[in-house]
Amino acid sequence: MRCHPPSALALWRAQFKPPVVSHATLSIRFHSSANDAPTHQQDHVASRRSRRPRESRKHSLGVDALGKPGEIVVVPDLSRPHRGNRRKTPNDATGDAERMTLGSMLDDLDEEASQLAASVVHEGFEGYRGAYRPNDTLASDEWEELRSKLASSFTYNQLSDYIAESRNLAETDKSTGRWMPGTSMFLNTTPGGVRDAITDRVATSRDLKGKPLLAEQILRNCWQLSITDEVGQLDLQLPSAFVVLLLNAEHFSFDEVASLHGSSIDITSSLGLVRITGKQNACESIREVILDATARIRGQDVDIEAGVDTVGSGQVFGSDFLEWVGKTYGIAFDQGPAHVPKKIVYLAENKRGADDARRTLNLAINETKPIPVPFSSYMPASEQASVYYYEPEANASWFDRQMSWFRWAMSSAQTAEAATPSSPFFDTHQTRLSTALLKLLRITPLTKLNSQSSFNVHESVTAAAGRCLFARKGSFNETVMTAPQLGGLSLPRTFITEIPRVAPFLESLTPIEPNQETRKYDIRMTPSARYARVLPQLDVEIAFTPAKNGEEEDMLEVQSVKSVFSTNSIDYLLPENGLDLRFTRTVYRKVSFETLIESSQYEPLIQSIKESLRDVLVSSIASRGAASLPAFCQILVPKDLQLLGDAIPNEPITAEYMLPPLNDIWGAMAQQYDFDGRPLTYRFYESGPFLAARTTDLFLDMELPGVASGLEHRQPQESMENDFNAFYKAACNMAFRIHKAKYETVDSL
Repeated sequence: MRCHPPSALALWRAQFKPPVVSHATLSIRFHSSANDAPTHQQDHVASRRSRRPRESRKHSLGVDALGKPGEIVVVPDLSRPHRGNRRKTPNDATGDAERMTLGSMLDDLDEEASQLAASVVHEGFEGYRGAYRPNDTLASDEWEELRSKLASSFTYNQLSDYIAESRNLAETDKSTGRWMPGTSMFLNTTPGGVRDAITDRVATSRDLKGKPLLAEQILRNCWQLSITDEVGQLDLQLPSAFVVLLLNAEHFSFDEVASLHGSSIDITSSLGLVRITGKQNACESIREVILDATARIRGQDVDIEAGVDTVGSGQVFGSDFLEWVGKTYGIAFDQGPAHVPKKIVYLAENKRGADDARRTLNLAINETKPIPVPFSSYMPASEQASVYYYEPEANASWFDRQMSWFRWAMSSAQTAEAATPSSPFFDTHQTRLSTALLKLLRITPLTKLNSQSSFNVHESVTAAAGRCLFARKGSFNETVMTAPQLGGLSLPRTFITEIPRVAPFLESLTPIEPNQETRKYDIRMTPSARYARVLPQLDVEIAFTPAKNGEEEDMLEVQSVKSVFSTNSIDYLLPENGLDLRFTRTVYRKVSFETLIESSQYEPLIQSIKESLRDVLVSSIASRGAASLPAFCQILVPKDLQLLGDAIPNEPITAEYMLPPLNDIWGAMAQQYDFDGRPLTYRFYESGPFLAARTTDLFLDMELPGVASGLEHRQPQESMENDFNAFYKAACNMAFRIHKAKYETVDSL
C-alpha cells in the first residue's frame, strides 16, 4: 500500500486539540456526504460555537418548607428570542471569555481555510497522486483503495473542479486507435474525444456513480492510470473499403489474428470500424498487424463508365453482385454514383485477383446488354408441349444462376424410358423452314462496317447444341402450352451448353487428326468497356510449336485474325429432343496468315498478340499443369479492323482487350470430327466463377457468300438457301444423335 503525505493544514490541526470541539469540526471538508449538498446548519457553525448555553436560576421565597427556606427554580423560555444585552455575572463572563477566545480562533481558522482551499485541495490531490506516472498500471486491490480514498477525502465539487482544471491544461485527445479500458456496445462519439468516453465505459460495466465515478475519471483521464491485465477495447477507424477488403482478403483473417492474440474483433463495415476487445498489449499488437496490412493496400481504376448506362446500372452492379465479386476475388470497391465502381482496392500480393475482378465487371456489362434473340420451332402452332423446371446450377452465368428456369419439351424427351425417343412432329415437318430461319438470321443490317473494311468481309453461320431455357416468374404456374402462347409471354431466355455424356457420340465419329507437333488455339479477345463501341472482338488463331532439343526457342505464330463486326442468333427449339439448337450468324473480316506476313501494317498487331500469350503458352508446356490466361492485354488494332464510328481516328489504336477467363489455356484447343462430311468442332473448358463453370462447345459451321458478293441475284440466293437447308438438316441430325447416344449409353449400363 502506498503512503500519502499529509497536507500542511492537516499537520497544523494535529497540533491544536481543543477540549470541546472535535477534530471533525476542525477539518476543511475533504469529507462529504453522498449528495454533498451544503446545509443551513453547516453555514452557521461559527455562530453556534460563540453562543453561550442558557442557564436556570434559583429564587428564595419568604416561606419555610420542611424547616428550610423555600426556593423556586426559574427555567429560561427557550422559545423566546435571545436578548443580547443580558446581564452577566462575573463567573459567567470568565467562562464566556474562554469560549469566545476558542470560537474566535475557529472562526479565523475557517476564514483562512476558505481562502486557501484551492491551493490546499490541489496539494491534497497531488499527495494522493504521489509517484504515479502516466500509463502506470496498478493491481486491482490497489486501484480500488486509491479510488476509495479520493472519493472519501474530497467533496463532489472539489473532484469536479480538479477534473475541469486537468481538462483545460491538457489538449483534447481526438485520435483513434487508442486502447481504452472497459467495454462498450457503441462507437465513441463524445465531443471531448477518447478520454472523456473512458470513464463512461467503465462506469457502465462497474455501476459507478457519484463521487466514485469522479474518482475513477481522475485516475483514468487525468492521471492516465490503468489496472493490470484489464480488459478493454481499441477502436480503429479505417476507410470502409479497406475494412471490406480485409474481410474479403485471402491472405488476411481477422478471426485468425484475434485467435492468436486471445482477443476478439468486431467489424462494422458501414462505419469503417474495427473494434478490438482484450488486454492492452494484445489489442495494440493486433492494431499493428492491421495497420501493416493496410500499408499493403493498392488501388486500381475500374474505368468502365463509358460502357455503363448510369440509369440502368443498378441492374448490373447491384449490391449482391458487387459483394459476390469482392468475396470471390478478395477485393473491395470504392463506388461512385449509382453503385458504379470507380476503383478496386486490393492487397499488393493479390494483383491478379484485382485484374480478374475488373474483367468480371466488364463481362457483366456484356452479359446484361445482350442482343435480342428470337426463337422458333418446327412444332405446329396448335400442338402443346410441357413445362419442365430446370436447374442449371454452375452451368450458367452468375446472373442466370439467380433465376428459376424451365424448358419447353415433350415428355418423351425428358425421360429415359424409351431407348429410341420418338419424334413424329419433327419427322413430318417441312424442312423448308430453314429458309425462314436464314432470312431471320440475315435481317439485321450491317451498320458497323468501316468503309475501309468493306472488302474481304465474310459471313458464317454456326449451329451449336445446348438447351434453351425460359425464365420462370413468380406467378407462372402453367404446365403445358403451345409455341405461340410461349412466345406471347416474352420471357427472358438463356442458352446453356451443358451436354451430359457427350463422349459416346464423339466416339462414334472419326476425328480429324491435327499436326501432333503443333498445337492450335482459338482465342477470342474482347475490348474492355472503354473501347467496346469503337473496336471489334478479335478471334485469334495461334499455332504453337514447342522447342525440341537443340532448337533455340519455341515457335509461336499468329495463323489468322478475325475482326468480328456483328453477331446475331436464333434459338431453335426441339421439344421432342433433349437438346435444342442455337444458330448464330457472324459477319467478320479475316486477315489470313499470308496477309499478316506480307503487310507491314499488321506487324505491330502480331507482336502485341505474341507478347500477351507467349509466357502463358511456354508456362503450360514447361509445367504441364494448368496455366490460365492473363485478364487483359494491350493490342494495337489497325484502322481497317476497327468499327464504324465518329470517334475513331484515322490511325491505329492501342487498346485494352480482355482474354477469356479460362482456367487452363488447354481449353482454347479445339478437336474436330467428321460428321457426315462436315467438320464438327468440339471444345470443353472450365471458366467461371462468373461465367459457367463448365462449357461444352459442340457445333457445326458453314460459310455463306460474302456480304459484298451481290446477293440480290436470284441464282446465288437460291444456291445459298439450298446450302443452308442442308446445313439445317445436319444440325438437327447432330442434336438428335447426341440425345440418342445418351439413351443408348443408359441402356447399356
